[in-house]
Amino acid sequence: MRPQDVRAVLRLARKQPFFSGAIVLMLALGLGASTAIFSVVYGVLLKPLPFPEPDRIVQVWGTLPARQLAQLSLTEANFWDMRDWNRAFEELGALHSASFTLTGEGMSPERVTGATVSVGFFRALAVQPVAGRLFTPGEDDPGAPAERVILSNSLWRQRFGGDPGIVGRTILLDSRPHAVIGVLPPGTPWLDFAEVFVPFLRRTDANRNSWEYVGVGRIKQGVTYEAAFADLERVAKELETRYPVNKGMGATMAPSSTWVASDQLRQTLWILLGAVGLLLLIACVNVTNLLLARAAARQRESAVRTALGATRADLARERLTESMIFSVAGAGLGLLLALGILRFLTTVGPVGIPRLDEVALNGWVVAFAVGVTLLVGVLTGLAPAIHAPVGQVMTAMRQGQRGSVGDRRQDRTRGLFVGAEVAIALMLLVGAGLLVRSLLQVLTVDRGFQTERRLLLTVSIPRAYGEERMANAVQSILTRLDTLPELVSSAAVSGRPLSRGSTGLGLAAADRPDMPDSAVPWASWRIVTKDYFKTMGLPLIAGRGFTEQDVIGKPWRTIISKRAADTLWPGQNPIGRTAILWKGQNQSQGEVIGVVADMRERGLEADPTIAVYFPAYGGALATTTLQLVMQTKGRPEDAVPAVRTAVASVDPGLPISSIRTLEELVTTSVATRRFTMTLLVTFAGLALVLALAGVYGVLAYSITRRTQEIGVRLALGAEHGRVLRSTILRGLRPVLIGMLIGLGLSFWLSRFMTTLLFGVTTNDASTYVAVTLALLVTAVFSCYIPARQVLRVDPTVALRAE
Repeated sequence: MRPQDVRAVLRLARKQPFFSGAIVLMLALGLGASTAIFSVVYGVLLKPLPFPEPDRIVQVWGTLPARQLAQLSLTEANFWDMRDWNRAFEELGALHSASFTLTGEGMSPERVTGATVSVGFFRALAVQPVAGRLFTPGEDDPGAPAERVILSNSLWRQRFGGDPGIVGRTILLDSRPHAVIGVLPPGTPWLDFAEVFVPFLRRTDANRNSWEYVGVGRIKQGVTYEAAFADLERVAKELETRYPVNKGMGATMAPSSTWVASDQLRQTLWILLGAVGLLLLIACVNVTNLLLARAAARQRESAVRTALGATRADLARERLTESMIFSVAGAGLGLLLALGILRFLTTVGPVGIPRLDEVALNGWVVAFAVGVTLLVGVLTGLAPAIHAPVGQVMTAMRQGQRGSVGDRRQDRTRGLFVGAEVAIALMLLVGAGLLVRSLLQVLTVDRGFQTERRLLLTVSIPRAYGEERMANAVQSILTRLDTLPELVSSAAVSGRPLSRGSTGLGLAAADRPDMPDSAVPWASWRIVTKDYFKTMGLPLIAGRGFTEQDVIGKPWRTIISKRAADTLWPGQNPIGRTAILWKGQNQSQGEVIGVVADMRERGLEADPTIAVYFPAYGGALATTTLQLVMQTKGRPEDAVPAVRTAVASVDPGLPISSIRTLEELVTTSVATRRFTMTLLVTFAGLALVLALAGVYGVLAYSITRRTQEIGVRLALGAEHGRVLRSTILRGLRPVLIGMLIGLGLSFWLSRFMTTLLFGVTTNDASTYVAVTLALLVTAVFSCYIPARQVLRVDPTVALRAE
């Protein structure tokens, strides 16, 4: 860029501030949005994990192919055998989630998330503590002292002020003293999985039936992923051979790159990045159209300069200089806009997006923004440069700036750009429409339970109580809750609704012994008190509910969901029949005493759960984590003080946590979907505005250039209405072509959104019709506004100007 070209562009920009401001604003919207979303994609998906050589780290799973279970947590005993028998892993560790009540000197009781980990877990991740040390070999052996704890970085900073002197001090977890031996660095995932980590001790009688342990391994140096996978399969085969309980069990593993986001979230983020890319493309097309229009308006000036010796290169350089200056200005404003967008996203973004709080503008993101800015500058300046009027000097000078329709090639180019804008906007609108329809389907789906005036909370009971005192405390809490005038009913459950995971069992019918393993459903199970179904608004379809005389254990009595009943005994009465519980594990038998309606316990988007419920009496209430569900008479929040008082009357030291309404849980469960929909709708709305602005601008320019032609037609007797209609149709021609192209592309591209949709197909006719009509109506309106200028054309003035 030559200094004189820059000065000329800036001088012209000062003369036309609105024109220049519109261009900069359009580019800022496109560049800012694309930079912000790229920041999210980089921070969530592309940013390296905080572990050395993460490509050597894998997560290890069990499988049960006969039951279509492709990923299962490991059982305790199987993990230890895998650790001992494998030949491919440098380290293999396990983690099991837990929770504790944290107390200590001067600290009020607080419920904290926890995990038990084997020595190999952090060694597989190869992390280094920021203070103290990690667990060392031998500290997970049978009989090793378990009273050691490692703190997460967040708990260390928030609860202990980041004091490095915390190492060596003692804290109380469930009233038991634990020596703090180290503090972890910050990081996602695993390092912030829990707030406290205690040793996972090996037991001689380790369980081989309960699939509850996460396995993480580091492959040995020089061993390929495929070789490690083959070795893992060998170990699984040996476990199946040695232990009949492992019949049908396999093993699999996944690279650490899958930890940062699920496949659905990855697809969501890439779709959002593609959406802002299309938005930026529309902005570029609009800017190019505006620059083309101004180049045509300055056609005589360019012709004079050409006659005086300017070459095509001189004119092209000026056009490119102009577009580059606008791009740089747009990028500067866009970066400020990107900062605002990122602040908004990290503040209100859903919890389901990992590492979102770590997203920021960094070197890679700024490099992306610079690269896009240069590309935009070249692309938006290319078309005006190509259309410079070299070789048409006399024609351009004769036509000047009045009375000329403009070069037909330029008209076709501008029409092509308008069609492209409309096509892109239509694609974004269809995508947004499908997500809106999906969210409405999710929110209106039959949940199976009632959410109005439902309150949930957790009461933590110290392990030091012992089983008998725990059971008495739980029973006392429930008894006191029953007397509260603020509550309609209350109940306890082993796992709160809409939790992402729950314990499971194989479920079969005792009177169908020929049922193949592949037909045995995997059912979730929960332990509930007698008023649970009433409190949740879950109707009893057949049989009876639990009473306090129904105790857990043999002989088992169960209540099953309707889907479970239809699966085991389709079209038959299940009451009084015998179900095989934990099929393939311990083959317990249970009598079905009731059937309740289905619930979507694992989220509104999941299928209704095949569920089995057990009574919470006869020792099942001895729990350290009491999950309570209550139906309140008024607002759930208003009942919290009374509930706190009732719990404190049993033991003032019992902490209450995780206070949520069921409505809040439902809202949280669809937060990621709502977040994605909101962003895509916003981008589609901006795309529509930019596309309509392009339609308006091109038609307004065309009418301005055709004022004399229109005046002549009106002077010769043409009707205003006919001229108005022909003008609108002329503006709609590229719009209609763009809509046809956009519909075709939408049908093709929407198939990539299949996993994001719920209750709606990618070819949902109502969405396409609604979007098409909305776009057509707004396009007609955007054509009508500038076309009204036709009615104000005075034939006498137009002919005098000619």
